[in-house]
Amino acid sequence: MVDFAGTEPTPEVEQLVAEEGVGGIVLFAKNVRDPQQVARLTRSLQELAARAGRPPLLIATDQEGGSVARLREGATVFPSAMAFGAARSEALVAAAAGITARELRAVGIHVNFAPVLDVNTNPRNPVIGCRSYGEDPELVARLGAAAIRAMQAAGVAATAKHFPGHGDTSQDSHLALPTVEHSRDRLEAVELLPFRAAIGVGVAAVMTAHVVLSSLDPVRPATLSPAVHRLLREELGFSGVVVTDSLAMRAITDRVAPEEAAVLALQAGADLLLACGPHDVQRRILLALRHALRSGRLPAPRVVDASSRVLSLKHRLGLGAAPGAAVEDVPRLVGIPAHEAVAAHVAEAAVTVVGDPDHVIPLPPGPVSVALDSASPADDRIRIFGEALVASGRTVVPVASPDLGNRPPGPLCLLVPGEGPPAWEESTRLGALVQAGKRAGPVVVIAVGSPYVLSLVPRGTPCLALYGDDPHLLRAAARVLVGSLRARGRLPVTLPATA
Repeated sequence: MVDFAGTEPTPEVEQLVAEEGVGGIVLFAKNVRDPQQVARLTRSLQELAARAGRPPLLIATDQEGGSVARLREGATVFPSAMAFGAARSEALVAAAAGITARELRAVGIHVNFAPVLDVNTNPRNPVIGCRSYGEDPELVARLGAAAIRAMQAAGVAATAKHFPGHGDTSQDSHLALPTVEHSRDRLEAVELLPFRAAIGVGVAAVMTAHVVLSSLDPVRPATLSPAVHRLLREELGFSGVVVTDSLAMRAITDRVAPEEAAVLALQAGADLLLACGPHDVQRRILLALRHALRSGRLPAPRVVDASSRVLSLKHRLGLGAAPGAAVEDVPRLVGIPAHEAVAAHVAEAAVTVVGDPDHVIPLPPGPVSVALDSASPADDRIRIFGEALVASGRTVVPVASPDLGNRPPGPLCLLVPGEGPPAWEESTRLGALVQAGKRAGPVVVIAVGSPYVLSLVPRGTPCLALYGDDPHLLRAAARVLVGSLRARGRLPVTLPATA
């Protein structure tokens, strides 16, 4: 499975499909303008394969929701997995997964690299965070299984990732090779539990992580480890497609060339290789695989086994039929008001009040100052949040965060972004901002990204956790603050104590 640059098929990807027999394409934001354009693109790619006498292509993307959603403009983008973890509703997860799948299928995409089943037990995790349902393996398993069932019932193959668990790491495998030191007993109780649940409900694909699990294989990342693949196949009983994470990530490329990694991954037990990157690297991977097969380094039965699984998935997805909806019908199927209403409902169920000892929420009457930490008052997030407050009958005064000490009297909403782990050195600065804001009235801190940032806020400050900054979440937060919506979310992670 390869990627390419641009919103139309390039000569390079055409050559890979027509002449080299590449079996799938993964689409990223660089390939997407709007749903109709994606529908035209996927149709063109499938027609290219058909003209060359090749089997239909598997076309995949990462449509997790939250910060990782490749289709955005014109499509329905749901809040992050952690927002669903706060809502704790299998019904909402299933409704969102079904809608996401139907919209993907309408534009010709039939594999979603979701849901994330990593259990985010490490607040310092720089790459999972809000992409996880939370720190409770039972919650992650329950919600992940609901997403898988609904997604696949709507005709899209779900992908459980990142096996056997990327949740308790403090490094990003895009940039380094993380190591997880847990015992096998701990892995069984936490990391593996959601994957067992996913396999139990028939997940179509599992994506491997580029992390070393020392108790299973202290040397090789999971993607390249026969021991990890045996665990997945023989002990957990998974019979579907094993897909690698991108072989262009530095957890791999800092140690072995992508073409060698491809051979090792297939030897280990992977079925579908995610060969992202420059065209010349993709060609080298294909040449290396062919050479390894001819030389016997890759046993023919292993290659046949992998191919048969991928072909079986294509058959299961009905890829011999039309690749998607007619392009002109896409606006009736994707990003429609009924779907957006479900996204709004999810946001309303996710907003979480974190501490409010003085019962500041709902806000007292009067004008509301709104600021976004380290950003201009003209930031879109302030605009959307402020418009929602105005729609609820409040007067809004946007202020710059350096001017909080001179703001007008009344309550202040301080929006604090952050997707990664909390930067402990920021606690003094954030604390000073809160104290400056309190000179003119009560302050509510709103985490418009990772809830872990709230661990940096001075104790006793009322806070909201949104688990993201999409418009539905911002509007729901405004309604909670004016008292027209009751906050029902519960933190799905533990906020660490400040150092």
